[in-house]
Amino acid sequence: MSERDYNGEPGCRSLAELSKSFRHYWDPTAYWQCSKEQAQAAQLKRCPANELYYDKAQRCVAWKDWQWTEPQEPPTKPRK
Repeated sequence: MSERDYNGEPGCRSLAELSKSFRHYWDPTAYWQCSKEQAQAAQLKRCPANELYYDKAQRCVAWKDWQWTEPQEPPTKPRK
């Protein structure tokens, strides 16, 4: 996968990623969720209808409260 195609999926390998969510780079209605267990693949989740994932709040918010932010790479990426 090229850097240009990277979608923001975290590797969920560092302690800083456990139980955290991360924005999907190309779909504001989606986000990645790491489990409590280290090295388990991130799960792709979807926000409820009329909500978008806001990385600064680390949760889904009403579309009118959402603001675009520059994507930030997670601490680790998946091994593929």
